[in-house]
Amino acid sequence: MTKKFLIAIPVRDFVNPMSRLDKILSTSKRIELSKAMLLNIVESFKDDHVEIVCVSSDALVKEFCNQNNIKVFSSTKIGINEELEDALNSIDYDFWTICHADLPYINKFFANEWVNQCKQSDIIICSSKDNGTPLLGGNKKVHHLYYGKNSFKKHIKMFQEKNLDIKKSFNKEFCFEIDDEDDFLEFQKNTPRWFKGVSI
Repeated sequence: MTKKFLIAIPVRDFVNPMSRLDKILSTSKRIELSKAMLLNIVESFKDDHVEIVCVSSDALVKEFCNQNNIKVFSSTKIGINEELEDALNSIDYDFWTICHADLPYINKFFANEWVNQCKQSDIIICSSKDNGTPLLGGNKKVHHLYYGKNSFKKHIKMFQEKNLDIKKSFNKEFCFEIDDEDDFLEFQKNTPRWFKGVSI
């Protein structure tokens, strides 16, 4: 029997996404960029044995996902940690990953590499430049999450207390998020193939 791999992608909303870019990108362009990045991540991880779920309660996100045949997990709970915990505790899987939707350099090659590393690791984790956790996964199930300020350090502490073997990945493709103006300016110097059709 083939084991199931869950990819959970939290998306807050398509009302005012990527708000730190509001001085250089209009709301409509930020929404378009957010949608394009989500589609790229879904296409990159898509595989027969992978279940991809967008975790969101936003009506516009759910509408977009339905239009693009992306499964949605909509929790009655409030807050990113609570919603993701609800998803992880409600869906059947053997391996798992939580992937932020603003990772522009994920492609098929790196998604496949990440999935393989997750299958071989209790926990594999990445840190963003501000100590966030853009990618997290593994073959050991977890029931509590600490997204928010300094989430990387908080997750590491939790996994250490549970005596789990922790693998840290520092690949730029797994760590680089478009989170602020500097990130977007750096991204513009090296845009991936999926971005060619985005009118920004």
